[in-house]
Parts: sequence; structure tokens; C-alpha cells
Amino acid sequence: MGAHFKWRIFGVSIRSEVVEFVPGERIAWNAYGIGVNAYHAWLITSSGSGSHVLTEETQYGWAARLGSLVFPNRMSHFHQIWLERLASSAQSGSPR
Repeated sequence: MGAHFKWRIFGVSIRSEVVEFVPGERIAWNAYGIGVNAYHAWLITSSGSGSHVLTEETQYGWAARLGSLVFPNRMSHFHQIWLERLASSAQSGSPR
């Protein structure tokens, strides 16, 4: 917990900090950018064939409201991409 990182999404620079981390169960981080304040969490549950990841997200701010009006399905679309890439990386094996 407490790790800070910066990233870009939809052309917006975001500052984040990991605020929850329970290995194998949960990771959550905040996200701050111009016009947006968000909270992301990935809930991880083990299954017989691997793991399932459930994503949760809350967004506030004028940019978040505008984005949901102009592109109503954008977030769920990109969450799906994140999960597909996570699955692909997991199937590739442990990082070197």
C-alpha cells in the first residue's frame, strides 16, 4: 500500500496511489486528474481453474460526467480490455 504511480487514459494524465492491497484478494487505488476523482478496485477470488477478477469503479467530477454523457459505454469497454489483457498476462505465466 502507499505506492504512487502516474498514467494516462483517454488523453488525461492521472496520479494514483494504492490504498488497499490484500495479496490474492483485493487491490484498490485512487485516481486524480483534471476534472476527475476516481476510485478503482479489483476483487480477486480463487476458483478451481484460476481466479476471477471483479472490477469496481466510482468517478466524480465534471470530466467524468461529461465522458459518461458523450461516451456512455466507454468505461465498461475499457474495463473489459483491462481484464482480457490481465487474463492474457496471467496465462503467460509468472513475470520474469
